[in-house]
Amino acid sequence: MSVWQEVRDLITERGSRALADRVVALTESERREVAERLPGFLKEMRDMAAQMAREGWTAGDDGLGEEEGARPDWEWAEIERDVRWQVGDALAAFAEPLRIAGAGTLSSPAAAVAWLTRREFNPRRRTTPHPADLVRVLAVRPADWQADVAFRLSQKIRTAGDRIAPLVLALLRASGCEPPKHDPLVVAWLSTQVVDDDPLLGPMLPRIFEAEGAGRALRDERLTPAPTPWLALFRRLLAAGRVSREELLDGCVGRFLRGGDAIDLRFFVRLHDLVDPTRQEAAARARDYLRLLPAAPGPVAELALAQVRRTGPHDAADVVEAIGALTFRAEAKPARAGLSWLDEEVRRAPAGAGELAPALVTAFAHTSYEVQRRAAKLAVEHATAFGARSALIADAVPMLPADLGAQVAAAFGGEVAAEEAPEPFTPVALPEPAEPGPFPAHPLNLGKSDHRGWVGCERWLAGFVRQAWSDREALRETVTPAFRDSSPYLYETERWVDPHAWIAALAKEIIAPGTDPGVPDPEPVDPWAGASFSVHVTAATAEELEDDQGEEPEDDSEPGRAFGYLPEHVRQEIFRQMAEIGVSAERVAAMRDGLPVPPTAPGEPEFRVGIGYTGYRPLFDEPEEPEEPDPAAEFRRRNRLPEPRYVSPPHTFLLHRLSELYLALREGTLPPVLLATPTVMTGHLDPDVLVDRLETCAAAGAEPLSADLQQALLRLPRGTRPDAAERATRIGSRAASAAAAWLAGGGLPDPEAGLKWGYVEDASEYLFDERAPRHVGQVRLVPVLRSEPTGHDLIDELLHAPSKWRGEGHGDAMSWWPAVLPSHREVVSVNYLPHLLYQWNQPGVHPQYLAALSEADGPLGDATALILAYFLAERHPEAVPLLLRMAASGDLPTEAVGHQVALLIRRSRFETRPALASLTEAAHRGGHRQVWEILRSMLPALLPAEGERPNVTHSEAVALAADVAAWVNARGEIPAVSAFAESGRATRFAGECARLRDQLHWPRSGRSHP
Repeated sequence: MSVWQEVRDLITERGSRALADRVVALTESERREVAERLPGFLKEMRDMAAQMAREGWTAGDDGLGEEEGARPDWEWAEIERDVRWQVGDALAAFAEPLRIAGAGTLSSPAAAVAWLTRREFNPRRRTTPHPADLVRVLAVRPADWQADVAFRLSQKIRTAGDRIAPLVLALLRASGCEPPKHDPLVVAWLSTQVVDDDPLLGPMLPRIFEAEGAGRALRDERLTPAPTPWLALFRRLLAAGRVSREELLDGCVGRFLRGGDAIDLRFFVRLHDLVDPTRQEAAARARDYLRLLPAAPGPVAELALAQVRRTGPHDAADVVEAIGALTFRAEAKPARAGLSWLDEEVRRAPAGAGELAPALVTAFAHTSYEVQRRAAKLAVEHATAFGARSALIADAVPMLPADLGAQVAAAFGGEVAAEEAPEPFTPVALPEPAEPGPFPAHPLNLGKSDHRGWVGCERWLAGFVRQAWSDREALRETVTPAFRDSSPYLYETERWVDPHAWIAALAKEIIAPGTDPGVPDPEPVDPWAGASFSVHVTAATAEELEDDQGEEPEDDSEPGRAFGYLPEHVRQEIFRQMAEIGVSAERVAAMRDGLPVPPTAPGEPEFRVGIGYTGYRPLFDEPEEPEEPDPAAEFRRRNRLPEPRYVSPPHTFLLHRLSELYLALREGTLPPVLLATPTVMTGHLDPDVLVDRLETCAAAGAEPLSADLQQALLRLPRGTRPDAAERATRIGSRAASAAAAWLAGGGLPDPEAGLKWGYVEDASEYLFDERAPRHVGQVRLVPVLRSEPTGHDLIDELLHAPSKWRGEGHGDAMSWWPAVLPSHREVVSVNYLPHLLYQWNQPGVHPQYLAALSEADGPLGDATALILAYFLAERHPEAVPLLLRMAASGDLPTEAVGHQVALLIRRSRFETRPALASLTEAAHRGGHRQVWEILRSMLPALLPAEGERPNVTHSEAVALAADVAAWVNARGEIPAVSAFAESGRATRFAGECARLRDQLHWPRSGRSHP
């Protein structure tokens, strides 16, 4: 056998270890032979895989599939795409042995690298095998060849996740080559497992302070509660003396000076904390720490300031520069720290205060009221020390708010900024609420009608039923062009979840009645599927049998099929082996057929049966009687309806209506008219129109369909309709009697509908109201929906609370839902809740759904309020028009909206400012009174809790509330606001609380500010 044939066989057998052994042992001439044959072999494999894939597509075509025009162009494109996928999968299965063969035989480093990095050898959808055998082959090549390959492979790494990275790192470790200076290589190394004796530690460790992306790769490393792997490694290296403190400190500080954002530098801040420099070490780097103060990210600046403050004394010019840099920073915390340092320096050396005056003036212009207040206080306290620079300070007085500027002007002079006049407010009228229009008549041409959207579908269904009753032949001619070739795989689908699938099925049944073969019966279940048996029958004495049984042996003369609980092939093997050891044919036949077993003949052996078994079901259990199928589940299966737990309740209700129509069409029980077709665009149905339709059905001798009737009842307006009820009573049909009772009784009582806020913590679920979270993994909205039974099965099923978890089938046809329950819109909102918070790549709740609910009827509560709050907090462009529309209709649940906005901000990803921007816009566009009610409800839950510091958004929320309260001349008290106003703290937040408190108490008290 030639060496190439040996290598080829090992490649096709995918024996990587054996192949590596053989390649390592090749002579130079043998390497050249294999290298020459490899490219052709790869092409041969590719061509064979492509041929097999195409044959698989055309196997059932009887040779016709290849003819030009036999398939449409789109199908050929699909075939070629599938062929490419299959070829890729086939080559990927042999990728590792092919790489080993090339790595061990190709002479040029460039050729070897090109071979190793071929796309078909590195598919992203497959797991990369461990490169041990590949590295073993590479390691026997010349050292300079290995170094060249390692360099070239390293340069191809672009990200830490590159599939070539494990090979590169393994080759560098095995060869001892100096790692090339390539930042992505460093990041890839940092993304591997930490190993103390890694040969790459020495050359790679210094590079983490220079490589772009290294800090981001290590951003999740932490010191507490225990150091994570890389920080723990650095601690061990320090303890062992393998790295020096100076090396790490210089690396961290140098990395800080090169710049970057907080995430890039987070690891180096923690590494610096781990080293914990001494005073002497910090003093040696004091100039570098000072250079970090003006512009480094906050955590780095805080670290640098802490090191600067613990060393000293510093040169006076350096101190002035540092304090000026701190007061210039936009963040309040370092600016306050700079002012504290300024205070210390002025107290220590009043004569040098003049040099610090510019830093003080810089703080006057800070965006934080807290910083401005602190700067004004220091200016007044040290007025004597700053006397020489009074002109500079007086010129800066206008940068301070009026109340602070007045305090500084009293000591230094200067012009106090005029108090900002409140923003002028001109009330705007709310838009006039528009009356919902009539529902359009059913289309005349069902073949060309657009049946997209719930309105189009309802119109099409109404027209279809009327025409199927009156002129089925004309209907067939109408729908044939549009539906004859549509949905070619419709009948092969087990579940029809899309309403348009049912529309297509209705049309196809008209075109070709009886074409639907129905859902096939499920395949019988083999209880022994996956089981494995071994049988061994041996002769035994009566004494041995008695010892085995431990009791009297069973009487074999009683009829019954021996071993009847076992599969038939196992029984036959037992009987065959019985005959082999001498059991008489008569006894074997009797046991096999369940006949009385003759006694043992003289000299005939007794027998012992041993059975080896592996499988899922217990071997010696009595066979279970097959369970009777659940009638409801069987009904759903045969009618292509999904299980209720996999579909949202309103969608399930809709599918029952559509299934009922299809079944009635096939069975010839279709009524002349649908009852539930709306008469108003909200989805409502005029009671008198319903009675007219009931009369039409009765006159035709047709009983209306059950689901259609139940939908019609849900679409009736709220309240009793005695006149319509009396008319319905006189009709005499079952459906009319049910409608009469519904009309006379006022319809469906309002269910209990709402929600609870829950969260996931450590894989367990809790409610916020029952347990305070330690940390929140994910927020969950728990729908609440309870109703008394109505006696109508589908309505009662519809009024079950939806699952808080949503699956793949939940959330379909959501635009239809408001029209399912147009008189109970809060129930619809409850069903929207599982789809509200996490909408990425999933069906979500959109403003048009809430717009439809705003035009419908029924009380509104927390569920609808939360949906509106979501759009307000999201700053959706349709949020404010929705709020104004609901306000104009008098339907806006302001208290609930305010509460839910606060909870959204407190408990989820939403921020305060977008919500405040939406409310500000709504107030200026005519909703000022409703916005005030929202803010009054929102503030108590939004303001700082016990132990929480107020932030700027708290101040902005109270300021907006104070403005809007003035616009609407609001009165009363918000206890939480009054408590903060009376706290005695001189902060902007406390001042805004006092302004709101005074507005609500006016004219009992005047304006006052702490």
